[in-house]
Amino acid sequence: MRKIAIVALLAMGLSFCSRGFKRAPFSKTPVFIIVIDTLRADHVSVFSPEAERTKTWEKLASDGMVCENAYTHIPLTLPSHTTLFTGMIPPHTGVRDNIGFQYKKKEKTIAEWMKAHGKRTAGFVSTIVLHHRTGVSRGFDFYEDNIENTTGAISLGAVQRPGIQTVHLAEDWLDKQKDDNFFMFLHIYEPHSPYKPPERFRKEERSLYEGEVLYADEIIGEFIKYLKDMGIYKKSLIIMAADHGEGLKNHGESEHGVFLYIEDLHIPLVIKFPNNKRPFKRIKRAVALTDIYPTLCDYFQMKCPHKMDGESLISDREGTREVYSESLYGKYHYGWAPQYSLIDGKNHFILSSIREFYDLTRDPTEKKNRYGFGNSKKMERELKAMVSQFKEDKPSKVDPEFLRKLQSLGYVGIIHQEKLPSEKLPDPKTKIHLLEKLSRGMSLAKLGLYRRAAEILDSILKEDPDMEEVISQAARVNENAGNYERAIELYKELLRRRPNDVSAIIGIGSVYFRMGKYQEALKHIDLLIEKDPKMALGYSLKAMVYYKEKKYPLFYKYLKKALKLAPDLDHAHYLLGLDYLRLGVKNNDPSLIQKAKEEFLKVEKKNARGYVDLHFNLGVIFAREGNYGRAEEEYRKEIKFFPSNPKPYVNLALLLEEEGELPEAIHTLLIGEKVAPVPQTYYLLSLFYMKFGNPGAAKKWLMKGLSVYPKNQMLLSLREKYGF
Repeated sequence: MRKIAIVALLAMGLSFCSRGFKRAPFSKTPVFIIVIDTLRADHVSVFSPEAERTKTWEKLASDGMVCENAYTHIPLTLPSHTTLFTGMIPPHTGVRDNIGFQYKKKEKTIAEWMKAHGKRTAGFVSTIVLHHRTGVSRGFDFYEDNIENTTGAISLGAVQRPGIQTVHLAEDWLDKQKDDNFFMFLHIYEPHSPYKPPERFRKEERSLYEGEVLYADEIIGEFIKYLKDMGIYKKSLIIMAADHGEGLKNHGESEHGVFLYIEDLHIPLVIKFPNNKRPFKRIKRAVALTDIYPTLCDYFQMKCPHKMDGESLISDREGTREVYSESLYGKYHYGWAPQYSLIDGKNHFILSSIREFYDLTRDPTEKKNRYGFGNSKKMERELKAMVSQFKEDKPSKVDPEFLRKLQSLGYVGIIHQEKLPSEKLPDPKTKIHLLEKLSRGMSLAKLGLYRRAAEILDSILKEDPDMEEVISQAARVNENAGNYERAIELYKELLRRRPNDVSAIIGIGSVYFRMGKYQEALKHIDLLIEKDPKMALGYSLKAMVYYKEKKYPLFYKYLKKALKLAPDLDHAHYLLGLDYLRLGVKNNDPSLIQKAKEEFLKVEKKNARGYVDLHFNLGVIFAREGNYGRAEEEYRKEIKFFPSNPKPYVNLALLLEEEGELPEAIHTLLIGEKVAPVPQTYYLLSLFYMKFGNPGAAKKWLMKGLSVYPKNQMLLSLREKYGF
């Protein structure tokens, strides 16, 4: 009878071991788990002779045990790490997606188990996906996840800390340790998208992904060198792995999450035992991330704290074993059929609306579907029996401010409310082209090209109107494009489908606020508060409306409520800064302007992207102080994060002109004219071109401005002055 990873439950006590295998003492052994995110095994030279040399992996492999056929149970960062930390597959951890799930089970994580036995524990991560609020930080004495503070990113992949920074933070922690009784988890996000390797890793014949793989190898190489220099390496137990792979369009998916093909599931895994036991050993049988926890229990000869779905890798046993994998990503976010699979290293069966079976020996890249042949029917029966026993986990409510922030950063955050049984949902293979269109649309949105992005997203909805995630993204993009009526239509459609979706309610209120329809905005904000009277963001949004209406007593009333419920709420502190700035300018009080700056900087430190006008206002304050370099920097940040805001283009152009950079000032205005024109744009373009000695261009832009704003006195006075 073949062993099945999720059924065997071999790790109830001590699992297999080799009798002659000597172990190091638990309390004197540093333990490291290093995870490189989104790393395909076939891009690591230890696992593929065609790959460029990954020297760090090669060096670690020469001192340790190589698992040639290691697989993840899910191609998503959070649930994959949860399986690693618990030794349990996603249906047993209850964590099935990056958003809407937390690890809440009673079973101890590796860190909790290590800590219970006396080890100091520390974790260092490089992505917001592994934020402590997800539960993955359980058991860590110190957990460094301060990702939001380190980047001004507006895309999913860019919401990360550079791996080298994470490594240096880990080294700083190690410098403070007085003995070897510790456990460390280290995670770097390279080579996750967007792929931006340093120039030294860019070559014409090398993809950007490959460049990031090599860069990640260098980053970990520096960490391994540090361990050797400190005398820690040899006595350590080091496990290095990836959490999942990357599609790279091998089967139509650019990144990961939807499919379960070999490029998504096959991961590199190397284990170096203390004193370099078992060097150059290779395990050929199928293994999984859930095997790491029981391997640690076995090595230290301790009973595993709960039943696990993995087994110890110290065993020398051979034989066939099947590893279970799943992806409900397409179902949760797009209303597509879920994916389940069994893989044993030689055969791979995928269960979805369309069945697939691949002979990995003859077809390692899975190009020929052989469903109906070989063991496909038997594996199908086994997999169906397993899946039928699993509970259908539903996502929990996500904090609306955090969810809206994730969505603004590019995260897929809507959980689809499917109305059909899984077997009747469309197979992702028939829909994956829409995901590629969505990616293109969101890329345009990141560049501030909201109108073009809106056209693409609207075209997706014409083809598949049930993709609720696209409805959500299209609503936000249309809002930013100034297509307010269309944005409201989309938000209301989302609300019709999801009556309790607070992000849709916030969106409708936001659009009405932008339109200057403050009573309509208040009506939806009140609906938000009615649904959750303890939601601080609701009161802060209400305060914002009253601030705009100059009803300051009501502004202070609701701002105070928001801060009482959530003293650290970014949005409330931003409003506080706005008010300090207003009063400081009105009363010519430098102390109040200083307070405004402090509030704005506090918000920027916690949320680098911030809110509309945050960086613009900082630019104004720094310019008042004579710090023109910092003012320019803040104006450029505002343009980067909020390209449809016209004010930073105007102020930056004035600053540049004053510094003698007239061509650069004109260039800034020309960019602003394309995405966010206002009367001042045309006024300054005409004025600066005249100064530049080009009256023809000055006339052209002034007349264009008057064609848009025919009654604007500023433009009319300039025409009179020039006699155009």
